[in-house]
Amino acid sequence: MEFTKIRPDGASAATQLGEPALHRTRLRTCTDATESWRVELDGRPPAELPAFGRPGFHAAKPATRGVAGVFDGAELHLRARGRHPLRSGRFVEFCAGDRTLRFVRRGLLRAELLEDGRSPADSDGRVSAEPDPLLVCAVALYHWAELDYVNANPVLGTVVLSLLF
Repeated sequence: MEFTKIRPDGASAATQLGEPALHRTRLRTCTDATESWRVELDGRPPAELPAFGRPGFHAAKPATRGVAGVFDGAELHLRARGRHPLRSGRFVEFCAGDRTLRFVRRGLLRAELLEDGRSPADSDGRVSAEPDPLLVCAVALYHWAELDYVNANPVLGTVVLSLLF
């Protein structure tokens, strides 16, 4: 997948299934960091997260508490666990229906997407299996929301900051 830079109102990407488009709406009733995200694929809305956050820290924070949404008419749950010193303790997970897609850290710089222990795609969108709408939406949301922040090594970041300042 080739991602465009995220804009204040959304983003788009080129995939084998078409072009998913992200639409972001700031919620005026909540804090400034709370937004509603909707990902459309070929004109139909397969994924909607009504209470998410801006990319980066603001998206990672609600993800660690758990975010509920809708994917193609079924419930979608986005869950993340970060700030764990071990790589195996940090992940970002998308659950829709009976499927679970999980982003885990592989090495220092790369995340990998797993489904039932096998890897259908990398976090940069290189798909090794036949893509499907859930896989495309999960990779797009992970990339656009900058959820790699959750998978980052908390100890390494602290060490680098202490050396710099």
